[in-house]
Amino acid sequence: MGDPDSYVGNYELQVPIFVLTHHPPSVAPKQDEHLTFTFVTGGVESAVAQAKAAAHDKAVQVVGGFSIAQQLLDAGLVDELHVDIMPVFLGIGLRSFESSSLERVRLEKINVQEVGARTSLRFRMKQ
Repeated sequence: MGDPDSYVGNYELQVPIFVLTHHPPSVAPKQDEHLTFTFVTGGVESAVAQAKAAAHDKAVQVVGGFSIAQQLLDAGLVDELHVDIMPVFLGIGLRSFESSSLERVRLEKINVQEVGARTSLRFRMKQ
């Protein structure tokens, strides 16, 4: 990850960032008026609610692995799903989405983009 203090003024997104975690750091990374960090221990619903309040009428984006995506989908908090695929298996090749609750989820493909070895898939949640 490098030095978290180096993100101020250099990170691609200069916005409030809400970090979902079980263990907040004892010392918060450096922040400024554009890039702030809030460490949320109350689950995905709390993190999304706080991010929406901070964003006012702007979009909220959640970045995370499949566990976070699964929690967001289960809670009905997803409008669009972006999945990036790299042609590499890490560890034992865990199943990406494994939950019977996802049987109700319907996706509409809205974009496929290839950049180098990465394939990016973008879906809209269908009602």
